[in-house]
Amino acid sequence: MSFDRIARHYHWIESCCAGRVLQKCRTAFLDELEAPARVLILGEGDGRFLADLLRRHPQAEVTCVDASAAMLQLARARTDPAARVEFIHADILTWTPPAAASDLIVTHFVLDCFRPEELAAVLAKLAAAAAPGSRWLVSDFRVPATGPAKWLARGVLRFLYAFFRRVASVPADHLTPPDDLLRRAGFVLRERRLHRWGLLHSDLWLRPARNQ
Repeated sequence: MSFDRIARHYHWIESCCAGRVLQKCRTAFLDELEAPARVLILGEGDGRFLADLLRRHPQAEVTCVDASAAMLQLARARTDPAARVEFIHADILTWTPPAAASDLIVTHFVLDCFRPEELAAVLAKLAAAAAPGSRWLVSDFRVPATGPAKWLARGVLRFLYAFFRRVASVPADHLTPPDDLLRRAGFVLRERRLHRWGLLHSDLWLRPARNQ
C-alpha cells in the first residue's frame, strides 16, 4: 500500500469530494487536548493535521510514520524545521514503535485501509506504544445503523474502496470498525462526534493510568 501516485493530488481530491469536513474531523479535539509530550502519528498524509497540532503544541515531540515517501515529503515541507518531528518511511506491519513511549496516538483516515487481521495487528502495535494515561485520536468513515444515511454511506464506501484499491493498492475492501479492538487494548471511548449525517466520526479514546 502506498499513496505515492496520488500524493501531490490528494489535497485537491479531498477538497473536491468533501470540502474541509475531513480536516474538521482530524482537528475536532485539538483545542481541548491536554498538551502531549510524545506523539505517534500513523498515516499523517500531507501534513495538514501535523501543522495544526504543532501550532497548538509546539513543544511536542512527534513521530510520523507513513508508507508513502511522497506524503512524508509533503508533510516535511509543511513543518517548521525547528519542530521536533521525526519522519519515518515504513510499513506499520513491519515497523515496531518504542514500547509505552507515546502519550498521544493519532490515526486519522488510515485504519480503514487494513483488512480485519491486519487491523488487529496494527492496533496491537500502536497500543503497545501507548503509555498509561495516554489518549488516542481516531477519525474515519462509519455506516449509520438505519435510514437513508446508511445506504448513502455504503455507496460512498463502495466507491472509495474501489478507487483507492486501484490507485494506492489499499488492501481492505470494506470498513472494519476498530472499537472492540481498542477496548480490548484497554482504551475507553471518552467522546465521539459525528459529521455529515453520521457518515464520519471523530473519537477521543483514553487509556486509564495504572493507579486509576
